[in-house]
Amino acid sequence: MEKKRKSFYFLLTVSTLAIVCFVTFFYTKQLNQTISDNIIHSISEIAEHDKTAIQTYIETCWENLAKIHQRFFYYNCKTPQDIETGLNLECASSGFSHIYLIAEDGAVYTDKYASCIPGDHAANGAQDFLSYFLNDTEKVVARFEGNIQNTDGEKENILYGIRLKDSKIGGKKMSALIGISDISSIRDNMVIDSFIKNGEARGHSALIDMNGDYIVNINKEIYLNKRNNLFKHLSESRDSEFSNEEVRQRLKNLETFGFYHAHDGEKYRELFYFMPFGNEINLYFTMSVNEEVFMEQTRAFVTMSMVMLAICIATVIGMLLVMMRHQLKTIRASEKAKSQKEFLSNMSHEIRTPLNGLIGMNHLLLANIDDDTRKPQIKEWLRKSHSTANYLLSLVNDVLDMSKLQAGKVDIINEPLSLPVLIDEISSMQADNIKNRGVEFIVEKKLTEPYIEGDATRIKQILMNIIGNAAKFTPKGKYIRFSVTQEKTDAMHVTTIYQCEDAGIGISKEYISQIFDPFSQERNRNTNGVKGTGLGMAISKLLTNAMGGNITVESELHVGSTFTVTIPSVIVKDIPEHQKQFEKENTSEDDTLAADKESNRPVKVLVAEDVELNAEILLEILEMEGFETSLAKNGIEAVELFSASAIGEFDIILMDMQMPVMDGCTASMEIRKLERADAKSVMIYACTANTFQEDKERALASGMNDFLTKPIDIDILLKKIENTAKQL
Repeated sequence: MEKKRKSFYFLLTVSTLAIVCFVTFFYTKQLNQTISDNIIHSISEIAEHDKTAIQTYIETCWENLAKIHQRFFYYNCKTPQDIETGLNLECASSGFSHIYLIAEDGAVYTDKYASCIPGDHAANGAQDFLSYFLNDTEKVVARFEGNIQNTDGEKENILYGIRLKDSKIGGKKMSALIGISDISSIRDNMVIDSFIKNGEARGHSALIDMNGDYIVNINKEIYLNKRNNLFKHLSESRDSEFSNEEVRQRLKNLETFGFYHAHDGEKYRELFYFMPFGNEINLYFTMSVNEEVFMEQTRAFVTMSMVMLAICIATVIGMLLVMMRHQLKTIRASEKAKSQKEFLSNMSHEIRTPLNGLIGMNHLLLANIDDDTRKPQIKEWLRKSHSTANYLLSLVNDVLDMSKLQAGKVDIINEPLSLPVLIDEISSMQADNIKNRGVEFIVEKKLTEPYIEGDATRIKQILMNIIGNAAKFTPKGKYIRFSVTQEKTDAMHVTTIYQCEDAGIGISKEYISQIFDPFSQERNRNTNGVKGTGLGMAISKLLTNAMGGNITVESELHVGSTFTVTIPSVIVKDIPEHQKQFEKENTSEDDTLAADKESNRPVKVLVAEDVELNAEILLEILEMEGFETSLAKNGIEAVELFSASAIGEFDIILMDMQMPVMDGCTASMEIRKLERADAKSVMIYACTANTFQEDKERALASGMNDFLTKPIDIDILLKKIENTAKQL
């Protein structure tokens, strides 16, 4: 027993010593790494400081060139001599030693009255400045050895250049403006030495180009004609973590990186640190630091007491962090499960309630379909079924919209729109619903900018939600006022304020804070019997935020509510032609389709639909409205039927996007390719259950004219076909 105990203690002692040794080794290694990281961090800060100073100087040079270009328009140059005089004046008052203006044809105008014009014998051998601006380069900074007359070819210079757009000076189109400076101007913006001890610098800075050629090296020397090179310096080392090829590749990739290398006869290695400029400045800033700096700082910190203290602290903190992390995960998992449970519970209730009504009415219809005495009741059941089905559709649409908005997958499409037309459309869609309830509907417009950029569909969705809610909760004899005003923010932007004020039942103070929460509905005796998904206001809030706007509500019980939506927009000055035509069509006299049918031949519609029930419904509705129809069960049949028809026989094609054999988009492209007079003009409408924006874009890109989503709104379908028929 004692023997076993001694063995246990021995093993425990050995294990403890092993753990202590391991922890000590690990801590020492980590301490060295930490100090190394701190040095690298210090290097990066110094490098960032110097790089920023140089970059600021280069960008200032570009800005000065841009200002020189702007001032040239006031010189009213008419001759090359006028241009040269302007350049001479600007050069004298700027920090550049030379300024060149480059014409589109390659002509070079200088500040020294030595212009180089193409075709002139004096221009032979002139610098090709336009080559600096290949590949759509907008700004240039590069080493330059001048060879234009009166330029010092023995001196190394830096070239700064900007591309000129739509610039005409002295009757010639100009492509670029060039400024030349002595390369020492770069050196003056560098803090060369760092990590100084006893007056000796153990850290140095340098500037190289993308080929590794030094511009200013570690000894502050300015290299003329690229005589010294980084890669030659690295090739002489006895030990390097990176090969020259690896360094070249990293420079090419514009990486920020560092590595160690050592030369023969040197006790310590050096750390080389590289930082690119970017922003069109094709240069690298480098620093080198002696490894001795790291070693000194390491020795100053390593003691056993600190090791033990650090181990204890690290252990306690580690345990606390693990416990906190585990606790946070538990809380988040619980909240997620609760949220999912509430969502499923709400969805189950919202879907099962109307489904129960649909199933019950369907049972009653089947039981009484042959009883002629129950026809009025059957019609009422059908009306209620239609209403319930529409409610279910709105619920599905709201849930899909809510999911996409919360996932950030809804794209806001900013395109020119007419506010008067948008307001009239919303008003006309809500007017009958409101007036049938015995409520007065007032529409007010005070617009300073009728044409703006925005997403008409989403704005309409927000306002239809708000006005629709006002109609539900405003009693007979009261009013709803829908007003639209604008506040101009600057010459190009305006904020449009949509306001819906009602004299309805109002909202309690307790509920106002929850009104924009998903599935949020106020339940009291005033709202009993009013159906809703509880998602409309949440969707409206998310959509408004996505457009950079805001939505607020003010309300008082039994007095009324006011919803205010503010959306900033870009002002549209040039009204698109299609917008003008749309307004003209919507303000012209509304002839009926029946009148068109009396004066023209019947409109013929080709229905491409693979689902038999959907096809049967569409054909029956169209034929009831007096249209001639043909059916294709897939895309190939649709193409073949159209190809075999007489020119102009089919006026409209209703094309399902997803069909077997050939889909609707492919079929539309095939029809548009046909060499027929009506192949390009026949109207093709996409009829699909795909409701995402990318689906609509794909349909329009395939050659379709418009987009109808399933379940198809029959009124909208007939209106679109009616508008098409009027144009035939």
